[in-house]
Amino acid sequence: MLNSYKALGVATLIGLASAASADRLTYNSFMPPLAIEAVEAQEFFDGLAAVDGVDLDTQVFVGGQMLGGQATLGGIRDGVVDGGFIVPTLNSSEIPHVAMLPELLPFANNFWAATGATNETMMLDCEECIADLDRMNSVWLGGHAASPWYLMCADPIEQFSDLAGRKIRVTGGFAVRMINAIGAVPVSLPASEVGPALQQGQVECAVGNLAWLQTLGLIDSVHTIVDQPIGSYHGLGEFIFNKRSLERLQPENREAMISAIPERIALITKNYADQEIAARKAGEDKGIVFWKPDADFVAAMDSFRASEKDAVANDIIKLGGSADAASIVARHIEALERWNRLVEGVEGDADAFKELLTNEVFSKVSE
Repeated sequence: MLNSYKALGVATLIGLASAASADRLTYNSFMPPLAIEAVEAQEFFDGLAAVDGVDLDTQVFVGGQMLGGQATLGGIRDGVVDGGFIVPTLNSSEIPHVAMLPELLPFANNFWAATGATNETMMLDCEECIADLDRMNSVWLGGHAASPWYLMCADPIEQFSDLAGRKIRVTGGFAVRMINAIGAVPVSLPASEVGPALQQGQVECAVGNLAWLQTLGLIDSVHTIVDQPIGSYHGLGEFIFNKRSLERLQPENREAMISAIPERIALITKNYADQEIAARKAGEDKGIVFWKPDADFVAAMDSFRASEKDAVANDIIKLGGSADAASIVARHIEALERWNRLVEGVEGDADAFKELLTNEVFSKVSE
């Protein structure tokens, strides 16, 4: 655990005096209105407003109404909005250590565990990550992992060679390397643009979770899904807030919001699990082909993973991050492995997962 987190993060903010003016927060999610992150943000703040003793007026912007994906973190920094949802790889040059987490997707084979490891790393075990956000006048109050990525294509796939030359939507440096490794062409796009890009032929395939079949409307564009999980995209910042915005909140409002976050993160994770199951069934009912990859595909992915730890560490250094990047990467992978053990028997149970998150991470922030 990091004693310095007290000076940089949530624990300090809880004890700060706040202004006497009425409390109001604005929150931005660039994700479409039906996406889990957008839905859960609205429900989170609606729930807070109903808590006795809480007087907090919140306006939630979704679907890029206020800020797009790349602009959200800067908007939080500058006070355009008080908080929001961020995808770290969209701001990798500004927060290179935080962006490491989603870049390690190939090593996150359990998304319940990846949610736990995300918050442990960000709140307790990565001083450089905390400092990244501090430079952006922001603080991490909680985040999550998404259900596993799959490769989804508009046209049939019957063998590995069918992927050669296809334009595939990605986000993040690791995904570019992965798509290159299978002989395809990476096209960087935020999740919110995947649906139109597939429909218009801007891309021929996309990597993302199965829930996107429904939440992003991909079900009408996808013909084939490679039925092998790639890993969990994690390090997603659901609750990133401007530090001064938190400071001005009345203590009871700030404490109520912070204390409600572990439960919401558990619900987000459970919803991803439920949506993955529902989306797979919907895809099968629609006639989408779930193609079991051949040996050539598996070999190409294994070869890609073999060099990824060093590649991610080198990316951090190139972006101006710590020269000790390899150690930071190794610690997060260790956290992923530890959480693989911790979530045994807890997966699928939001209440039990909330308690685990609270006991292992959130209760330790103020120690």
